Amino acid sequence: MGKRSVTIYDIAKLAGVSAATVSNVLNGKGRVSERTRKLVQDIADEQGYVTNSSAKSLREARTRTVGVVTPDVSNDFFSSIVQGIETLLSAKGYMTFICDTANDLEREAGCVHNLVEKQVDGIVFVGGDSPRWSKDVPETIPCAYVDRQLPEPLDGATIVDSDARQITYECTCLLKERGCERIAYLCVAAGGTAYIKDVRYKGFCDALRDCGIRLDKNLVLAGPHEQSSLVESRELVGRCLDDGFDFDGIVAIGDRLALGALGVLKEHGVAVGKDVLLIGQDNSLYSRITTPAISTVERHTDQMARAAVESLLEMVEGDSHGGNVVEVPHEIVERATTLGRA
Repeated sequence: MGKRSVTIYDIAKLAGVSAATVSNVLNGKGRVSERTRKLVQDIADEQGYVTNSSAKSLREARTRTVGVVTPDVSNDFFSSIVQGIETLLSAKGYMTFICDTANDLEREAGCVHNLVEKQVDGIVFVGGDSPRWSKDVPETIPCAYVDRQLPEPLDGATIVDSDARQITYECTCLLKERGCERIAYLCVAAGGTAYIKDVRYKGFCDALRDCGIRLDKNLVLAGPHEQSSLVESRELVGRCLDDGFDFDGIVAIGDRLALGALGVLKEHGVAVGKDVLLIGQDNSLYSRITTPAISTVERHTDQMARAAVESLLEMVEGDSHGGNVVEVPHEIVERATTLGRA
């Protein structure tokens, strides 16, 4: 078996820098200090790194492939966006590599590594939390982020999302208008604590304040996202009920969370829509097939998919340098779980 070729990831590990930095040095692009440039070049020379000219020409000519990375393709909301992206890209003559990371950041980093090695023309991230490895994506690969929680803007990337803070704010105010006084917040977040920095939680807290309701931390039901959100939701709401904490409304940040809450509430003999009001988000299949049907928020996955594809292809084809922020409109869809008292 022949010796494995040295890759930019090998050089990055030896130099203690990101793969993107190595790519910029070897391609003479980006802003890199002279010290780092020399370090990377010296290591590349020592390791016998040879530029793959065919891959380089392929990059310049484009491969007509795009990677799509999502934390859970079984999630109806995410899968709807991913399907829309794949359909639109196929119509434009692009093949799609779809990667399901199972909410595992290490697995996600590996997916990105493989997509970079495959010389994809661009990457679309659908859902998930902040990418700590984002600097490992070379500047030469355009990226679009759809419904993804980012700690700060990323230079040259396209962001496609709804106004997450406003959505949760409106959901909370709706429950207050329907007579709720003790409203629970239901979410899943890394470690069960990352929700504190989430704009959706801020929207919830702002709405409580504006509605004259005191925040009760016992009604902040946050799971660590180590298993299915539906399963974690059932455990969180069930535990809250068993511990005797009283609530008359639940704002869930997703329909699967709302579905889990609905199931355990019914098992405890709670009349959902009367004793406790419930609203989710995403207007997914889960919200429409339940009894009672779950109130939710329409976030227009078709518009999200189209905005992501159009912006990404503009970057791929050199018509844009990225940096776009596309805010997709939303509407509350009321169903039986909030209309029982109307």
